[in-house]
Amino acid sequence: MERERVKEPDADQISNYEKIVRHYEEWADRQKNGELLIRGDKRDYQISRQGFIKYYLNPLFTESAISSWAVFEHLVKNQSGRHKHQGGIIIYVIEGQGATEVDDALIEWQAGDLLLLPIKPGGSAHQHWNRDTSKGCRWVAFRDLLTARYTANAIDQLSELPELRGTARRGPEGQLRRDWKATVSGEQVPLVTSPDELAGVNLFDRLIEMRDLQRQRLAQTTFIIRGDELPWELNAHGKMQWYLHPCIAYTAVQTHLFYRQEIAAGSRSGVQRHGGDVVFYILEGEGYTEVDGVRYAWKGGDLMTLPIFPSGVVYRHVNTGPAPVRLICNERNLVHTTGVDRQSGFEELQPCPEYRQARSG
Repeated sequence: MERERVKEPDADQISNYEKIVRHYEEWADRQKNGELLIRGDKRDYQISRQGFIKYYLNPLFTESAISSWAVFEHLVKNQSGRHKHQGGIIIYVIEGQGATEVDDALIEWQAGDLLLLPIKPGGSAHQHWNRDTSKGCRWVAFRDLLTARYTANAIDQLSELPELRGTARRGPEGQLRRDWKATVSGEQVPLVTSPDELAGVNLFDRLIEMRDLQRQRLAQTTFIIRGDELPWELNAHGKMQWYLHPCIAYTAVQTHLFYRQEIAAGSRSGVQRHGGDVVFYILEGEGYTEVDGVRYAWKGGDLMTLPIFPSGVVYRHVNTGPAPVRLICNERNLVHTTGVDRQSGFEELQPCPEYRQARSG
């Protein structure tokens, strides 16, 4: 007996609820089947009004598993264009040395430094310069697309790349800032820890108090983190330097976690369960990242990502080359909202060899 074929409903007959269900199903399928490893040598620099830029992730790319980050390299040959946007972006210098004019301040940087563009009313105007034009300098930037929408981010091009129009180059005009270390107040707005306290608290006034504290801190924070002055720590996951962390309050950007990690030849990181949506940029070396038992081999200049699954992902990095691996890690700082555990539980399942040896010795 032949079964009668059930006719699919027309698109206009599908309820909004069912459309939303399908939307999340499609998003989950992208996490399972999208690209986790983006190879740097498969991406090209493109000339634009702002400069020579190579995108690894951006809102228009749909082949990647994760979609909430824009990650791009900028090759600064002489100087970039000048534009203005709402900030929140962080920039890691891969090689060379240069300077960035942020509004009226000029900040010098070199390889290993992290430049922070703050989120503030009216946005931040900035332009980049190469200090040694006999060779190019490069940096990689990370923009959180979720907070970009939340802060109404828009890009206003103030001047174009000189090479694009054949216009005359000019030098930076901002006041050079030589200091970078900052100290901010540890004062906190008191928390309400019981419903019984609500009757005696004006919560709107506390919101204004929190705003004022944040404004005060932003005026005192640093826009640059000097990589060569950061201490290294050995923890269960490996040897790393922390640039941005939920416990660090002196930085102009608080929306990211960011560290640099070094893995010795023949060694590996710890094995970690993580909620995903993390970006690793491989600075140098070769090896692989194992994600839920699947290996993804990479080398310097590649970008490795972690997808988002309900139970999280289990991963580790392994160095297979003759020299140390160095990589940087960037993720969103939502530890005070969704929690460190998020949906999946954050656990170090197995420590790296160096940490285990230090603990046993």
